[in-house]
Amino acid sequence: MPANFSKSKRVESDDDDLDITPMIDVTFLLLIFFMVTSNMKKAATVHIPPARHGQGIALSKSTVLTIFNTDGDPEIYLSDGTKENGPVTPEEVTAYVNEGISEGKMNVIIKADSELPSGYVEEVARAANNTENEAELKFYVGVMDKDN
Repeated sequence: MPANFSKSKRVESDDDDLDITPMIDVTFLLLIFFMVTSNMKKAATVHIPPARHGQGIALSKSTVLTIFNTDGDPEIYLSDGTKENGPVTPEEVTAYVNEGISEGKMNVIIKADSELPSGYVEEVARAANNTENEAELKFYVGVMDKDN
């Protein structure tokens, strides 16, 4: 009896879908593992020297620059003690101070890390003083208030 191969049908499986539930479980377990074991870094703060004498300056009338000592490499930020708006170049410092002058801010406060060489603070002050107009700027170096 000859075999009739033309009418044979393949058995098709209804189970063509791949179950991805175990993969999702592993993904969530890895996510939880890395969230629990990771170290969250605090925002960097500038450590400024304590004040001996002086008075407070209104921040609303001042342009504030912050210099961080990051691994021995000084970085300038256009912010009040935080690592926002930077790091910037001395040319950008000049433009920032010019913008402050146009807003009526005639004081420049430079907050520098206590471990930073004073020569770098002078360079930043020179860049800030290199303004377009002949404005009479007052420079202040930020210091930490003395504890009573």
